[in-house]
Amino acid sequence: MSRSTDGRRAGFGQVAVLSLVLGGAWIAPPPALAEVAGLLVTMTSPTSGATLRGTVAVSATVTSAVLIQGVQFTLDGAPLGAEDTTAPYSAPWDTFTASNGPHVLRAIARDAFDIWYPSDPLSVTASNDVFVALADGRVLRHNPDGTLQGTIPPYSDGQVSTLAFDAAGNLYVPHWWGKAPATPGNTIARYDRGLNFLGTFGSGYDADPSSMAFDRDGNVYVGQADGTGAVLKFDAAGNLLATLHPTVGTRGTDHIDLASDGCTLFYTSRTHDVLRFDVCINAQLPNFNTAPLPGYENYHLKILPDGGVLVAATQAIVRLDASGNLLQTYSAPNEANYWGGLDFIGDGTFWASNASTANIYRFDLKSGAVLTSFNPGTGMWSVAGVGVRR
Repeated sequence: MSRSTDGRRAGFGQVAVLSLVLGGAWIAPPPALAEVAGLLVTMTSPTSGATLRGTVAVSATVTSAVLIQGVQFTLDGAPLGAEDTTAPYSAPWDTFTASNGPHVLRAIARDAFDIWYPSDPLSVTASNDVFVALADGRVLRHNPDGTLQGTIPPYSDGQVSTLAFDAAGNLYVPHWWGKAPATPGNTIARYDRGLNFLGTFGSGYDADPSSMAFDRDGNVYVGQADGTGAVLKFDAAGNLLATLHPTVGTRGTDHIDLASDGCTLFYTSRTHDVLRFDVCINAQLPNFNTAPLPGYENYHLKILPDGGVLVAATQAIVRLDASGNLLQTYSAPNEANYWGGLDFIGDGTFWASNASTANIYRFDLKSGAVLTSFNPGTGMWSVAGVGVRR
């Protein structure tokens, strides 16, 4: 933190630059004005040097003996939202709209005389990786704007249906059967935060491990698309703890997610329903949805913080409320609808992949608006899923 006059003493050129950026009528205070007014502008969040993902709160405090009219936050010198005229001062920053890499935040307080007092600059890093899972076994790493950052070190050419991240940020990549002779398949590859290969996770998969869910103790549940469709439970080291046999439809326990109670497993099986199974007492539960879902069949699903569920249901993405009633549907303009993959990232938005076109979209959960989109350039019917590291 610093007194705002430190910035002013750097020269009136700084004031002129800020005036051009914000379009305001900047008035430079006398050198000791901030000390006389007891004015101090301090950034309180995020922390200096932080690596940020998703939508974060940018906030500041102002200590002043004079009346403060508001605080304008800036990102790399440009306004970040509108001026906040009511304490506590804050603004949301959707880091997905910024490039990956370093950025500078600042809070600038405005007093009753329209004199502006900037805080010290705060340096942070935006890091939002969008991973695209492909049917040929590759996993691509993109910036949110679609710029390709690279390909995850390949392990198998077996289809990657979904992607999963544990609490430490390690990436799990389940592969279906290997296509080329002597190619490993029916396995899960694991990578650390730096995307270095750590080895395979677990063993004894019946056929086509397809999706994963984690409980609070670090245990891992793996759903399988084929074979018996059993769900395998492992500890964090990959030791098998239990084999569970939920009721299955057309395609095993294809895509799974675990509710916050740590017991209720939600899953799809290429039917028109969202099924449930209690992993704590090893018992089948009633279907979650109150009526059959639209579309040909259900694919990926994610449980929402309010207890509702998002489901990729081919012809549309559907949102169910906490009681299983159809609440909302999502689609993109002029898109050939065959929605298969999705990932909810906890900031009021979700990402989805369209199998037929390979287009990747980010949607606003409430409005249904498309916020951004890109195509990985891998061709039609090449994309099986999408995942975002949180």
